[in-house]
Amino acid sequence: MSASGNRELRVLGLFDHAGLRRDQHGEPEGERIAGPYRVDLLAAHGIDLVTVPPARAALHRKLRDVAEHRSGVAQDLALRGARHAFRADAVLCLLEDKAVLPAALRRRRIPPYARPPIVAVSCWWAEELVHGSEEQRQRIARTARALDAIVVFSQNQAEAFARIGVADRIVPVPFGVDETWYTPSAPVRPRLQVAAMGIDRGRDYLTLVEAARLTPEIRYDLFTQPERFAEIPLPPNVAVHAPVPMPAHRDNLRAADLVVVPTHDLAYPTGQSVLLEAMACGRCTAVTRTAAMAEYLDDGRSNLALPLHDPEGVARVVRRALGDPGLRQRVGDAARAEVEARLTFDRTWARVADVLREVADRGERLR
Repeated sequence: MSASGNRELRVLGLFDHAGLRRDQHGEPEGERIAGPYRVDLLAAHGIDLVTVPPARAALHRKLRDVAEHRSGVAQDLALRGARHAFRADAVLCLLEDKAVLPAALRRRRIPPYARPPIVAVSCWWAEELVHGSEEQRQRIARTARALDAIVVFSQNQAEAFARIGVADRIVPVPFGVDETWYTPSAPVRPRLQVAAMGIDRGRDYLTLVEAARLTPEIRYDLFTQPERFAEIPLPPNVAVHAPVPMPAHRDNLRAADLVVVPTHDLAYPTGQSVLLEAMACGRCTAVTRTAAMAEYLDDGRSNLALPLHDPEGVARVVRRALGDPGLRQRVGDAARAEVEARLTFDRTWARVADVLREVADRGERLR
């Protein structure tokens, strides 16, 4: 067993949250506070996660926003977490912007971040490495080289990080979903034929709208920022709605005959949250086939593949799914089983806990 494997690991978590408390297992489930991506589940895997309370005072928030805007660096959490870093076995930065200051201090061997291993969870760095400016690449490289591990949610990203010489630090970990919240259920609202959700830049709603023009007999409900369509004339079978709260979002997933996740080809797996949420609800889901989504896509079994930037191809997939209730049922059932088998947040954070132990052990050996 590793040196840290027989004891609880003390980890400083640098991330935005709504008042995450330690040792919540004794709290009633409805009163627990979840962190982003359910990072609170680390506690179930031997991690004593110490976090920095969110800024609450108006003056504090204003000073933080001014300082971070002018410097371009997230500072507040790392500075206020410094006292915990002295005693931490490792530091976990979620997401990559929270790693910039600790990495800079570590490069300069400035306590307390000079000592503990630092792990970052990255969502966007790979895309910036592939399509960003040379200045962006150099900035990311400086930070990445000072980290012990970088967790990413798709295997294809290793190639992007290899360009800056840190492929050995990349740990692909399958993304997950809260399968206890997103569950199959009878629809609780009027039926939706095709539903699409998401507000991130990776969504390719233009292709979906063009596919809708080719399938006028099918209704499409899109839940995103209405302003995205300010200059796009919509066909009468497309309705655009503003994003809804999480319970209503879950209801929409459960009510949809087909959930569609049309995306651009980005270096990171855009759209995986909605994909996994719909799969966990046992819905038939179609997602654009890209390299970043390869480990989440099993065309014809647990989901359906959409061709990239191809309205005619998307229309064919939609028509096929809407015309075959048996296919939708088989795919939806397999989707839920796939989530339970390997795509839960608990599995995600169990693997991250392993990474934290590995870097902590390595740090102990080097000291």
